[in-house]
Amino acid sequence: MTATLPISPTPIPVADALRDFYPAYQHRYQTMHTMFAPLAPLLAGRRVLDYGCGRGLSSIVCVELGADTVHGVDLFRDRITEGQQFLAATGYADRITLAHVEDTRHVPAADGSFEVVLCNALFEHIPQPRTAWIQEVWRLVRPGGVLLVNETPNKYLPADFHTLHLPLTNWLPSSVAHRIGVLAKRFRADRDDWAYSGWRGMGYYELIGALRKPYTVQHETSRPRHRVLRAVGLPAALLDPYPCYVIRKGA
Repeated sequence: MTATLPISPTPIPVADALRDFYPAYQHRYQTMHTMFAPLAPLLAGRRVLDYGCGRGLSSIVCVELGADTVHGVDLFRDRITEGQQFLAATGYADRITLAHVEDTRHVPAADGSFEVVLCNALFEHIPQPRTAWIQEVWRLVRPGGVLLVNETPNKYLPADFHTLHLPLTNWLPSSVAHRIGVLAKRFRADRDDWAYSGWRGMGYYELIGALRKPYTVQHETSRPRHRVLRAVGLPAALLDPYPCYVIRKGA
């Protein structure tokens, strides 16, 4: 988002603001609504932390699906500033707050501050090891609340379908994968953000292994493969390209 929204006493509908000022985000907004719709019962009436909120579009979708309030945090100050302007223009600033956090391994909030913590399209942009970040989001979930990890690619599958769109590169050492990406013209040699580009996703056991018990995983059951995997004692989303993990924190 780089455009400047007009100052108006009447809130601008989100869809109109995106169409007129940020057209590149229109499809993303619609996609988020589709992805988050099954999560609406978990969001309804809840206090939500949008961890890695960017400019707050995911926070808006959470409120539109029934969340009571959303607090978003992000590492990048410019995204927070642009997001705050967008919230003010669209009338969501009373229910959504966005804050810049210098080190997202240490969010300035008490243990168990949120009923829902959302990490959407986030962990692939954090280089391994990610344990400190996973443990921080878990700290912030209230007992009985849920951690939602969504839209991070599955590193167990033999392809990078996020950044390079090449087979097997997500299983290779970082330097080798980067070299292949440059040679294949899938990643510009002058870019300095390779480590954060999302080339390697996250796996179920990486996530679960960092969480302190007790917890309950609410496994996906929407597809036959989910039910087959559960029947043999494996995680339902083990083979999903972009899994959605719903983990409820025990008391």
